[in-house]
Amino acid sequence: MSATEHYERGLAFEAADQPDAAAAAYHRALASRPDLADACNNLGRLLHDRDQLGEAESLYRLAICSSGEVGLYWFNLGVVCEDTGRCAEAIAAYERALGLEPTLADAHFNLARQLEQVGRRGADDLVMRRAVRHLKCYRDLVRTGLG
Repeated sequence: MSATEHYERGLAFEAADQPDAAAAAYHRALASRPDLADACNNLGRLLHDRDQLGEAESLYRLAICSSGEVGLYWFNLGVVCEDTGRCAEAIAAYERALGLEPTLADAHFNLARQLEQVGRRGADDLVMRRAVRHLKCYRDLVRTGLG
């Protein structure tokens, strides 16, 4: 089977709620095509769900190296940075994700949360206003069904 076929099997296994089989299929895809960004991202997400954060982050970064113009890859990197307590890196990743895909509602929400933490710690009204703007974007996207 080709790397793409393994990747597509991984998608099918995920759709059937078989994460172990999906992970195995993504591993097989990456064995022959380590630059297959979607497989990196999807395997990273599965590992992230299992709290294997270091491995997930490495895979998200590989996806970004292969295809850095996909907002979802940057969003996932932001989530893992947030989960490992690296607020500044999470903010930068979410901002990059939104620069590429401004309608990623969850990126607006997560960025608003991170900015709020920074703004409260530093009593910084400017950062707090940025947080409120992103929260408003999130609400608008969800309400209109675009996010």
